[in-house]
Amino acid sequence: METAQAMSEPLFQSLEDAVVVAETNLLDTQVAVETLRAELDQFTRLHQIQLGPLYTRLDELDALTAETEAAMTGDPEAIRRAVEARAKVDGEDPLLFPADDAEGADGDGGDPGAARAKREQAAGAEPAADSDGPVRPSKTAQRLYRELARRSHPDLVQDPTEIARRSAFITRVNAAYEKDDLAGLQKLSEEWSLAASGPAPDAPQREMWLRNRLIWLRAKQAELALERQTLMENPMADVLAAYQYDSLTALRSISEQLYTAIQERETLLNALIGS
Repeated sequence: METAQAMSEPLFQSLEDAVVVAETNLLDTQVAVETLRAELDQFTRLHQIQLGPLYTRLDELDALTAETEAAMTGDPEAIRRAVEARAKVDGEDPLLFPADDAEGADGDGGDPGAARAKREQAAGAEPAADSDGPVRPSKTAQRLYRELARRSHPDLVQDPTEIARRSAFITRVNAAYEKDDLAGLQKLSEEWSLAASGPAPDAPQREMWLRNRLIWLRAKQAELALERQTLMENPMADVLAAYQYDSLTALRSISEQLYTAIQERETLLNALIGS
């Protein structure tokens, strides 16, 4: 009997270790997913605010060029291209521009000509500076957030009351993290006290609890992996990845490319008009 018990102790400890590893992996993935989501949300918004007018100007120049070529040649294919280019400008591409602007939200009564004039005027200005600063929170904020997530994240428990308590707390943690509020994160860290979860280590039901928890943790890990994959399929994720997730560098580089493209389109249009 003593031999059987002695043989089961290493197995029991191995199960305890497996649960600790699964919890750590789950929290690491949770931090990575939430950080990626915050970066994508902010980058998408900044991309729209700062670069949207430049994309609008490019579309308008393409439409003007196509219309000029159609007027000069009368070619049916050129006319078709002109109509399509103008429709793109008037319809607004939902991937690049705010949806509420497509219905004449500029206050011009939905008049395409007036909307185009406003867009052209706006496109001539430099991109507005954003007051939000860098997208990625500081390394210190990431470390504090990771520690708090390890201790308090609601995904680590199954009791509804405890989930509600932890959810309310982690909402405050997320808000402080997004603002890079180091003082706030430190205060939250001091506030939280970790309560023991599950049966006591020497309780008879501990082993079954560990097995069930391990299954549940691995299922949650699979869910998060799928969520991260979905986020990575966002086109903006490809853009950020190309710039090592440095959003400010990405915005500057894309802006320079767009300004170069605008100059080329303007040169082409002026050449057509002058010929």
